[in-house]
Amino acid sequence: MSNNHSAPPPPHFQQPYPTQGFPPPPPQPPRNNRNLVIVLGAIAAAVVIALVAVFVWVIPAFSKPQAGENPAPVAPSEVASEMAEESTAPEASATPSEGAGSDDMPAGAFPLPQGWDELQGPDNVPAADDPLFKRFVTGESSFTYLGSWSSDDTFGITTDPVTGAPMQQVAKGTEERDGDGISTAFAFFAEAEEGKYGKEPAKVQAAIKDIEARLKAIPAAELPQHLVGHKCASDFDPSTPEIREFRRAAAVVVRFTCTNAGGDAIRAVNLFTVTPWGTPQMMGVSGHEGYWSANPELLEKIGNSYRANRWKLDS
Repeated sequence: MSNNHSAPPPPHFQQPYPTQGFPPPPPQPPRNNRNLVIVLGAIAAAVVIALVAVFVWVIPAFSKPQAGENPAPVAPSEVASEMAEESTAPEASATPSEGAGSDDMPAGAFPLPQGWDELQGPDNVPAADDPLFKRFVTGESSFTYLGSWSSDDTFGITTDPVTGAPMQQVAKGTEERDGDGISTAFAFFAEAEEGKYGKEPAKVQAAIKDIEARLKAIPAAELPQHLVGHKCASDFDPSTPEIREFRRAAAVVVRFTCTNAGGDAIRAVNLFTVTPWGTPQMMGVSGHEGYWSANPELLEKIGNSYRANRWKLDS
């Protein structure tokens, strides 16, 4: 018996794909990381632009004061000064206001020369808001502080101590009269030759010093005729004439006591000055000793109230 059987073929194994001899696949780029960088860069640029806009346009717009809001602060001293000046407005008078500034000056008015506004004067003066306070264009006297007093035309004529010329006179006094028919007490205002010394501060100050020198040189026996003193008859006792500072003015002050023809004791104070605009001016306050004793400090208060305006009208 023949053996025709041949060996079975070996099992077929699928040869795997060869891995050698072929190059490896190329690496893929990191696409996701690059996109992230681009997005982040765009965001950063946008943030920078937004910040620039905020600092350049938005913040300055909010920091600027709005119209009508948050006005510039005013120093308390300026407010107090303005209120004090406004409170001194005259009652129903055409005379310039005390607090009027240069912007309110009428056409042709003369402003207060430089340097005079620094003079403050004594403290014992009538209140700034006293409704009886009256103003004069070239200067100020206080005889009208006592508004209830009547006019007194029987006394008050005096002369300019420099020229000897009669001076204008205005006087108000109490209704009570002494033996000579003169008011028991009155205040007096006078001026003459407007602008005589010009408006230069140096010339005006020199004129005031000259008045002081002339008054000091007048013999005591002759001095009463230049003063307002209820017609002193005896016991005349004056103080030494001296220049004193007043509000925006300076004046030669003479205080004196005497006895009149009726035997009454008299006390008085006279102020001789030149206004800042060169006008000779005089104020006198005189009265019986009994009247001043019954009204303590009134004589000093009236005498201290003299002052000059900030400006005068061109007459």
